[in-house]
Parts: sequence; C-alpha cells; structure tokens
Amino acid sequence: FRRVLFRSALLPELVRPLLPPELAGFAVRGPMFSLVGFYYGADPKLHYEVWVQRRLGLVEVGLHLEADAATNAAEFAALSEHAGEIVARLGPGVEGEPWTKHWARVHQSLPLQPLTPDFAVQVAERVAAFITVLQPLRAGASA
Repeated sequence: FRRVLFRSALLPELVRPLLPPELAGFAVRGPMFSLVGFYYGADPKLHYEVWVQRRLGLVEVGLHLEADAATNAAEFAALSEHAGEIVARLGPGVEGEPWTKHWARVHQSLPLQPLTPDFAVQVAERVAAFITVLQPLRAGASA
C-alpha cells in the first residue's frame, strides 16, 4: 500500500486533477511512514492527511491542525461554525474533534480495502472532497 500510494507519489497526482484549479496548487508533506499530507501556505503543520492504520484496518482522511495551540484553536473554531454544512457536504461519517490538548482534526476513517489502484482512486476522491469543502472555509482563519 505504501508503495502504491506513497513512495511512488501517486496519491498527490491522483488528487490534483480532482480539484478546482484554484486548489490544485498544494504542496506535499511526506511521505512519512504510513502517511502523506497536502498543505497550502507556509505551514505544513496545517495539512490534509491520509494516514494508513494497518493494525486498525483503517485509512484516515482529514484535515489535521498541528501548529501552535492558538492557531489550531482559531482554525477549529472557524470550522466549527460550519459544522452542519461540512457534515451535509462530506457525509455523516465526518467528525471534528480536539485530538490532543493542542491539536485538532476534521476527519473520517475509511475501512482499509485491498491494495489496488482502484482503492487509491477512492482515497484520492475523498481527499479532494475534504479539500474542496474545507479549504474555502479555512481561507479566513489562516489569512
């Protein structure tokens, strides 16, 4: 799975054409271990992430807010104001939560499926959906 999605850099190149042109210019963080991140701007600690959790049989897709506590809190608060819209657009399996004392995330866990190119496309589609919905809502908080 790592070889298919991460080491070959396939996932970012699957995500990019699924985005509107104004969102296709993300930078890539990683791959590191079993995760890869996509970010905008100067801080890679505020990133969309795909995290393969083999032992749990899950793939997490979401926005991770892992910068300083004040930045994370401001971004999470701004997104929380749109919680109803986010769930309506991304689906009922999407959760927003403080993850640790200082970090937060908006994410969804997907069942890990057979490691095929088709599954890579499914994951890319989910990442693109998160970016398309959340990034415009983040613009004010991260500016």
